Amino acid sequence: MPRTHMLLRTLLSAALASSVFATDLVVLTLFLNPHATLRADGGALLFCLFLPYWAAGTVALFAGALLGTLALGGARAPRPPIEGLPWFTSMATVALAAVSALLWANLWSYRHSIPVEFVRGLLLSASAATGALLVVVAVACDAALFPRRSRALSAALVVLASSSAVVLPLAWLPVPSAPPAPVPFATDTLEPVRRVTLIGLDGLGPRRLRDALASGRLPALGQMVKRGAFGPLATLRPTEAPPIWTTVFTGRLPRDHGIKSFAVYRLRGSATAFEALPKGVLVGVLERTGLVERAAVNARSRRRRALWNALNAFGIETGVVRFWGTHPPERVKGFMLSHTFHQPPRRPDEADEVLHPQDLLNEVWARVVDPRLVPAPLVAEFVDASVPGPGGDWPWRHELVDRALAPDLTYHRAGSVLRAAYDPPFFATYFYGLDVVGHAFLRYAEPDRFGDVRPEEVRRYGRVLDRYEALVDGWVGESVQALKPGDVVLVVSGYGMEPVSLARRLLAPSRGAPPPGGTHSGAPDGVLLALGDGVRPGAVVTGASVLDITPTVLYLMGLPVARDMEGRVLTEMLDEGFTRAHPITYIPSYESLAVTPVIGEPGNEPPAPLPDEP
Repeated sequence: MPRTHMLLRTLLSAALASSVFATDLVVLTLFLNPHATLRADGGALLFCLFLPYWAAGTVALFAGALLGTLALGGARAPRPPIEGLPWFTSMATVALAAVSALLWANLWSYRHSIPVEFVRGLLLSASAATGALLVVVAVACDAALFPRRSRALSAALVVLASSSAVVLPLAWLPVPSAPPAPVPFATDTLEPVRRVTLIGLDGLGPRRLRDALASGRLPALGQMVKRGAFGPLATLRPTEAPPIWTTVFTGRLPRDHGIKSFAVYRLRGSATAFEALPKGVLVGVLERTGLVERAAVNARSRRRRALWNALNAFGIETGVVRFWGTHPPERVKGFMLSHTFHQPPRRPDEADEVLHPQDLLNEVWARVVDPRLVPAPLVAEFVDASVPGPGGDWPWRHELVDRALAPDLTYHRAGSVLRAAYDPPFFATYFYGLDVVGHAFLRYAEPDRFGDVRPEEVRRYGRVLDRYEALVDGWVGESVQALKPGDVVLVVSGYGMEPVSLARRLLAPSRGAPPPGGTHSGAPDGVLLALGDGVRPGAVVTGASVLDITPTVLYLMGLPVARDMEGRVLTEMLDEGFTRAHPITYIPSYESLAVTPVIGEPGNEPPAPLPDEP
């Protein structure tokens, strides 16, 4: 076969094998976005996903085949199973391996985010791709071990296996079913049985909490453990704050409430908002080329009513500060402060976008903490600046002061003003800084778990995480000390923190990134602590998850639990006398209540600017 003809045939093999991967990538995107369809979005999927990955895959596979040919030198290669497509079996093996890994990884990551019938279809698709891979590998092994054997059956098996990895996922892609209409439900004004304060954190797990309590570093949380209830709190995948905290406040999984990550995506040429794109396919590259546009999720992205909607329906006022899903703030009975409040610019014409109602807007704005004005003595409690560090203020100044201390101080001060003025029966506030410093400084707090931390780095940054936990503990202590009869304080950490994997630590220097510290991508447990009237002292909570918070708060305040919520009431942490006096009641759903409507529907919300993490 002439050399030019051989190269063209090899290029054709690469194009065909790459098309398997690119097609399955498109199908996977449809699995992750049940409201998207080939009819409406096929052109955008072809242009923005299929063609870029098909072209890149073709080039990569063709280059690999050329390198393989050079490696063989003058040796004669085994006769390929498909005579007219040299290297196709090897390329199909690579493509199917990539497809299998992609499908299984996204099935694991998004199993809480897509409808059950789509989970089932994606499971079957991943299994089919793995089966196809095994068939092709078997054919390749047969070709290498028995080069003189006839290739008629082998060629058929390679073609069938490769095509099945495309045809079967398309066949198993379900048609989304419309959810049943909610049952109308009328409400009366009720007096809450308990007043509840909920303090949200991220990045505090059971192990860190136990170690801190053993050393006596966190007196307020220690008091809650001793006098109240405590236990690990299972989280979700993907372990990202927006879907997790939306689950906390709806009692529903991301597949129902619609928040699946930090962002929604627009493909060029499509009006559909894609709630998730496949993990592991370098979506950021598509963003930089302009094929994909990313927009932050916000209150308009949520498809289910939140806890504050349910409480408002019974005439109970609520105060909510900073949680994900509070931008733009809803018109609640009580108040709501957006999680974008601390981000400049803060102009008077933005009042509707950061606070409802606006009565105390000037007083709240006066509590904003400028990162440049964070007191030096406070910063010195965290970082020992007398010990030389790499790059001077880098990276600790931005992570510790700009992204953690200043925002948390802002919301603590602003929330105190609003709570004192409105005194709502339900008050919830959120401190995100512990997550930020966990990502950046866990390596210095626990150097033995990393192994590559220099002693001078430990002396400079080793107390940052411990000190930040103590700062948050002090804020929790304010609510604990203010407890009155009929009050309950809940501390909820949406997930814990663990060391970044060795592979990511080794790759960090090549990307010019600072040394990585903590991560929560492995979905480590958070924690739940409860203290107050009706909470059983010394209770150990087992089997709790972020789904259980809203049903438990509704029950504590004397409201019925919706049967379409997927969590449960954590009665094991409550006194038997309280549970006997207040039996659990149920309603079918909170979705038809006469309260502020859920803002927006999937695919219809306008893109919003993507803010920094709060």
